[in-house]
This record gives sequence, C-alpha cells and structure tokens, in this order.
Amino acid sequence: MEERARRLTGWDHAAAWALGLGFVVLLMSTMGLGFVRDEGFYFNASEVYSGWFRELGANLEAGRLGASFEQASIDRYFHANREHPPLPKVLFGLSWLIFHEGLGWMSPSTAMRFPATLFAGALIGMVYLFGAEAFGRRVGLLGALATAFMPRPFFHAHLACFDYPVAAMWFAVSWAYWKSLRSGGWAWATGALFGVALGVKHNIFFLPAVLGLHALVARWRDVGLLPGRQLRLPSVPQAFVAMAVLGPLLWYALWPWHWFDTFNRIRWYFDFHLKHVHYFQYYFGQNLYKPPFPVEFPFVMSAVTMPELMVAGGPLGGVVLAVRAWRGRRQAGGGDARWTGLWLALGALVPFVIIAAPSTPIFGGIKHWMPAMPFVALLGAVAVDAGAAALGGWARERASARWGAGVGAWSERAAWVLLAGWVMAPAVAACIHSHGYGTAHYNTLIGGPRGAADAKMMRQFWGYSSVHSLPWVNATVGRGRGVFFQNTNFDAYKMYQAEGMLRRDVVYGRMPSSDFGMIHHQMAARSLEVEIWQTYGTRNPAFVADYDGVPVLSVYPNARLLCPKAPEAAWCGEVAAPAR
Repeated sequence: MEERARRLTGWDHAAAWALGLGFVVLLMSTMGLGFVRDEGFYFNASEVYSGWFRELGANLEAGRLGASFEQASIDRYFHANREHPPLPKVLFGLSWLIFHEGLGWMSPSTAMRFPATLFAGALIGMVYLFGAEAFGRRVGLLGALATAFMPRPFFHAHLACFDYPVAAMWFAVSWAYWKSLRSGGWAWATGALFGVALGVKHNIFFLPAVLGLHALVARWRDVGLLPGRQLRLPSVPQAFVAMAVLGPLLWYALWPWHWFDTFNRIRWYFDFHLKHVHYFQYYFGQNLYKPPFPVEFPFVMSAVTMPELMVAGGPLGGVVLAVRAWRGRRQAGGGDARWTGLWLALGALVPFVIIAAPSTPIFGGIKHWMPAMPFVALLGAVAVDAGAAALGGWARERASARWGAGVGAWSERAAWVLLAGWVMAPAVAACIHSHGYGTAHYNTLIGGPRGAADAKMMRQFWGYSSVHSLPWVNATVGRGRGVFFQNTNFDAYKMYQAEGMLRRDVVYGRMPSSDFGMIHHQMAARSLEVEIWQTYGTRNPAFVADYDGVPVLSVYPNARLLCPKAPEAAWCGEVAAPAR
C-alpha cells in the first residue's frame, strides 16, 4: 500500500524552533572570524541601501512619501552592487540600522551578519520538519544536525553573504512544492517563496527545471495516446502555475533598481552572469582559470571536504530509498505518490551537475552547490536510520532471548544513538577545529590541510585570513605606517577598524610604498609574492599564520624602507622569524 507521511505535532514544531534558534545562537556566539572579500562589498552596499530607509522615514514624516519612489532616489541608493539581487543586502542594512545604529545591541559586522544566521536557523528547522514528516523524527533530527555541522557550510553560515540564504530558500521552495503535491494551498506558498528566493541569488533560476524533472518522472504514467492517436500529457502541478505568476512579480517588486529602465537593467543583469569572469582555481596541480573545467570537480571537492561518513552516507541513503521505492511499486497500489526519494535525489544531485558542466564557473568552491547539502544530509540520515533498524533488529533478537522482550525493545534506539553519534562526532570536531579557517578545511580522505597542500589543492580564497595577523599588526606596525592587505578589500579593512580589531592609524597601503605586505597563500597570488620579494628586498616574512602547519598568510616587511642596512633579516624591528 502507499506510503503515508506522518502527521507533524506541536512537539515537532517545538523541536524545529529549538534546533533553528539553537543554531542561530551558536553562530552568533562564534562570530570571531575574518571578513571575506565579498562581505566587504556587501557591507558597503547594505549600508548604502539602509540610507533609502532613512530617507523613506524622513519623507514620510515630511508628507512627501512619493519622493522615495522616484528614479532619482532609487538610483542613488540601489545602484550599489546591482549585479546581485537586493533582498539579503536590504536585510543586512536594516539589521545594521536597527541593532547597531539604533539599539546598540550588536557590533556593526555582527548586525550585518545576523540576518544570514536567521536564514541558517530556518534551514535547520525546515530540514527537521521535512525529515520528521517524511521519514520520522530520527531522520529529521539527524538530517538537521548533519546539515548544521558540515565544516565549510558552517563557515559560510556566519557570513553576510548570499550562499547560505540561497541554500535555505532553495530548500524552502522545494519543500513547499513537495507539500503542494498533497495540498493546493501549498502551491501558492511555493510560488510566493520562489519569488522571494529570486530576490536572494540567481541560483534559484535553475530550481523550476529541477522540480519540473521531478514532476515529469513522477507523472510519466499519465503520458500516452488518446483515441485518434493524440498525445496525452500529464496535468501541470498547481505549484508551477503559482511560480510562473508570483515568481516574476515578486522578483520585480523586491528589486527597486529594476523599477526603471526595466528591460535594459534586467538584460545587463543576465549578461553579467552569463559572461561572468572566471577566477583562478588550483586543483591537483592544475591551474584552472578558463573553461572547459573538469566534470568531476564538484564531486571530488565535496568528497575531500565533507564529513567523511557523510560522503558515503548520502549515496547509501539514495540506495535505501531506491530499494524501498522498487519494493513499494511491486505491490498493488503501493509506492509513494509524491516520489519523495526522487525529490531528495534530484535535490542532492542537480546542484552538483550544474557546476559539473565544463563551462560553469568554479571559483566559489563548495558554496556554489551548497543548496545540495541539506538533501545529502537527509539521505545520510535515511541510511543511518536504515542501518540502525537492521542492527537493532539483530540485537533485539539476541537481547530478547537472553534478557527478555523489555530489554530487546531498546536495541534499535541504542543502535541509532550509536550510529548517529559515530556520524556526528567527527563532523562536530571538524567544525570546531576548522573554525576561522573555513575554505582551508579538508577532511582525512585527502590527509587534512597538509594532505591537500601536498596534493596541490587550493588552500583558501576570499582574503579572510588577514584576521589572524591583526593582533600582531596592532602590536608591531608603527603609527601611520601602511600595510598592503592584498585580498582583503578596503571595505573589509574599514570594518576591522570599526570593530576595534585593527588600529585606526594603520593605513591601507599599496605594495611599493607600504611598510608591510600580506600574502594570502593561494596559487593565484604566487606571482604577487615574488613581486613582494623583489620590491621589499626580502624573502623572510615577519609573521606567518598557519592551519595545521600549512601557511595561509604571510606578512612581509618592506626591508628597503624599514631596514636598508640588513634587508635579508626578517625585519630590523623584530626577532627574525623563520622563512617558510
């Protein structure tokens, strides 16, 4: 007979809120990591956008509200960072305006990052609710925890960027579509969520194709020939009608920049992303900077960065669901009418396939296919639950025979706790160990960060490692001296100063005239490091930050300026540091 999803209770919703809010609290209490390059741009744009809301309030008070909706006002504020949808930046700016400027409850960067943590918490709660409804509370709980404690996504969950928010919205739209297959009301919720998701990041444009493929496969039996040899096609799910109607309307309504000169501005937006520049990626010694890129790239990168047991758990969960579906459909009237296993498999696989296309830019690492991770985590949770059932059944027979049925009944629960702990303990440990280093994390399948360095893999990107040198910079660099921050942009530098992490008299310098220069160790900066050696007259860094012994940041002194009589010393004002 047909599989039926269990009914969610008040306890389930309470558990979802507890998991989501708990994750938000965890993220907010671990904010002491560096500002990535993109955050600098978004900090600036978000603050600019917040100016529109200030002006809106002033115009409302003055009785000229319409002035805020004229093109001059919209263009002045929403021109900034117009290559990306505005919703996350609007939320970052409002949070900054309310919680930092207004109430003083948060530091400027924490206020900017706060909305992204809310998206992260919402994702964890949704994963639990879907898992609990479709497969039971144990799958929901483990799926939520496995989603939360993936080391690289855990890093991204802290950031005032779009990658975790769009992963949350991808799951929200997908989940609403799955529920709409049983409830017409959820169809319009799917359309509304899709419109909001379009305002977060352009990844969402791929989602209708994913859901459409699911609908096509799930309804393939409705395809046939009518009398007269006319082709019979399956009916279109209501969710797609809602997405087609509400999606474009909400996307337009949520993006003020497109309210004027609409056609040209939307065309510019699509041209920007269709012709996006390719940044350097170092992959097993290959210098990847233009297509075609290796098809296996996203799969291999996930295999060497995800928690090790989840690398195997996701595919195993897919096998479990495939076997269940095959068995169910062999029975009369059996099977899952919503094809939940297929829904999970497509959600886990398609984001990888999009990046696997040889022409797709790959510079963002796992963040560009991060929408797949909740689905992978749920598949892993299904595998653990199935394994616990098998192990528990075996143990129950033996325990019942020896100590009685009462003891044997606990065997499956004990097996689940054992297996779930076995899966989660390394994942949590990896998040703790890699915290602050984010994109430098690799798992033991490649030998950790050292093994990845030996394999000639990308160590890091985004310039956030500057944060590890700031205590040294504050204690060492003279007043008014310049530092070349390399991959840390000016807006991130200003945020470090606003947070009190960097002295305000340290100058954002250029390489030839600066007293110190940073190098974020990634192969794309290799020629720049050589240029620093030649310009500064030394190969000896004054400071080195490392992750498990692998250098991620070096700070070089300008020996020609600081110590011209001994240029090969680490630098004349400090005890010589060992060369790398």
